[in-house]
Amino acid sequence: MPNRSKDSRPVRAGLYTRISWDPSGQGAGVERQRLDCEALCAARGWEVAQLFEDNDVSAYSGKPRRAYERMLSAVQEGALDAVVTWHNDRLHRSPKELEGFIDLVEHSGLRLAVVTGGDYDLTTPDGRFTARIVGAVARKESEDRSRRVRRKHLELAERGKPSGQLGWGVRSDAERELVREAARRVLAGQGLMTIARDWNARGVPGATDRPWTAPTLRKALLSARVAGLREHGADPSGKVLGSLTPATWGQAIDRQTWDHVRSVLLNPERLTLRNTPTKYLLSGLIYCEVCGGRMMSRPRDSHTKRYVCAGRRPGHQLGILAQPVDELVARRVLDLLSTPAFREALLSQSGRTDDQSLGRALAELGSAQSRLQTLDDDYYVRGTVALRRYRSIRTKLEREVERLHATVDGASKERLVLHPDCRAFWAEADFGQRRELLRLIVEGVWVLPARRGARFDPSRVKVDVPLSALVPLDRTG
Repeated sequence: MPNRSKDSRPVRAGLYTRISWDPSGQGAGVERQRLDCEALCAARGWEVAQLFEDNDVSAYSGKPRRAYERMLSAVQEGALDAVVTWHNDRLHRSPKELEGFIDLVEHSGLRLAVVTGGDYDLTTPDGRFTARIVGAVARKESEDRSRRVRRKHLELAERGKPSGQLGWGVRSDAERELVREAARRVLAGQGLMTIARDWNARGVPGATDRPWTAPTLRKALLSARVAGLREHGADPSGKVLGSLTPATWGQAIDRQTWDHVRSVLLNPERLTLRNTPTKYLLSGLIYCEVCGGRMMSRPRDSHTKRYVCAGRRPGHQLGILAQPVDELVARRVLDLLSTPAFREALLSQSGRTDDQSLGRALAELGSAQSRLQTLDDDYYVRGTVALRRYRSIRTKLEREVERLHATVDGASKERLVLHPDCRAFWAEADFGQRRELLRLIVEGVWVLPARRGARFDPSRVKVDVPLSALVPLDRTG
């Protein structure tokens, strides 16, 4: 093969190196490949124009290979005359990718040199045939290796052993106590961000040696290991449990508590509320009595918060100071919750869930989630379930999981209503907990027009609370 391009300049070669797994991050594998590729270029008199390195990236997994994509772009732009790689399977383990590369070679006249296994002239039928044979063998090897790895992980999971190092939450007694603390605070309605900020202020080491965030804390509490369980084949989102086996390490919290924490954290309503930034306690609950429209948060300046009607009627725009309205509604709710008759009526209307019923619902939820993942294993790993039957059973199990989540979520809300000292709870609660409590009790807050010259008139505010007629209190709070 000539060592110069058509215009008599040295062949510009791009070196492509890749290794699928590099847990140390040192890149020793790709470094050895690079040295061998450079030696081949030197022997042929080619100029090393660019180096493209995908370290710790599998060609079989289908994940993007950024360096490979940059190399293709360089070829298309005419910046390379040849590609040099250590072995053909470093470039491709997918027939689809190989065919795309062959098309590129045919259009650009690109040369391909391989350190081990011999070169492939992809511009000829025989060269393409050989490359496809080698690619098919490499694909089969990757599939076999993937199957063996999945089977090994399943075996470790069934024996309750970890597949690597233990994660945060069960490595020490101190971590187990932190898990128990976080679980108590979550079940009391406290937000993950509040807990994370508190732990960072206290200097609690993070799970990844970085400061705590709501996502990292959420991931740790959703993990089965904190309940002394070994999980296999979990949904990447954490919403669906994998197969669970008693683990060889100790638990931080019991199974029922963990199931309850999971149900709270995975509640779609909770996620929506937490992801919607708001600094106003009554956002979404306060309305204009004149036009019936929802009032929006609109500060007068950086220090004065206000609720303002968008004004559906011409020339009408009603507003009110936020702080006194928030305080008035909070007093009204706390007065009601301090009255046994109201609490009992509220719980009777929604249907009380006792501890025994909650335990049964959590057990059924965990069982349904485990059956869901066992079904996935039977289909994807063991191959013992046909596709039609798999889809039918999975649909039924997903509906059951949703129903049980709703039952457990109702019990979580009752915890707020049944708190023995609602005023103490309010004083210690974070912003998210206070909003959650108000949303459970208040159906709406209606604001009337102001009298001229009045700064704040409590009679302008009507708090709409169900069953409040049972309590001898003024409607304005």
